[in-house]
Amino acid sequence: MTDAATKDGRRALHVWGARAKFFADAVGIVLFLSAFCGFIIQVFYRYALNSPLLWTEEFVMIAFIWTVFWAAAFTVPVREHVSFDVVYDVVSERTKRIFSMISLAAAIAAFVLLVPYTWDYLSFMARRDSSVLRIPMNLVYGCYILFLVGFTIQAVYRLARLFGPHWRHEI
Repeated sequence: MTDAATKDGRRALHVWGARAKFFADAVGIVLFLSAFCGFIIQVFYRYALNSPLLWTEEFVMIAFIWTVFWAAAFTVPVREHVSFDVVYDVVSERTKRIFSMISLAAAIAAFVLLVPYTWDYLSFMARRDSSVLRIPMNLVYGCYILFLVGFTIQAVYRLARLFGPHWRHEI
């Protein structure tokens, strides 16, 4: 493969990645805005009209669940997730690299092992509907399987970069 072909491939991959990131961010924004709008409607009806709506509570809860798992899977980079880093902050870069590799490998293994069990549980939950909106519960909590897959893909990508020559950018 020539250098020009390699550069074109990288450029195309970069463009595709930027578009996918834009799409993921846009979906996250829409999910958050829908939760926020549902919340505003809920507050208005409850306090201004003194006539609370049942569907808004369930809608906001579902939209919030989807927002959190979508953002964790597709918009927040793996290294930006909440972590316990008291020891991590005081060790050398090479030790940070090893810590990151071990924790990512453990997370990847755990999440891959969780996929079939999560799928089984979601299949079971398909029999139940939400109480007000009558949405099948497997759709309500289906975002979790997206989280498992999305986070795992991000973790694999980061782990691969930690093995590469520019691993310091991943610390």
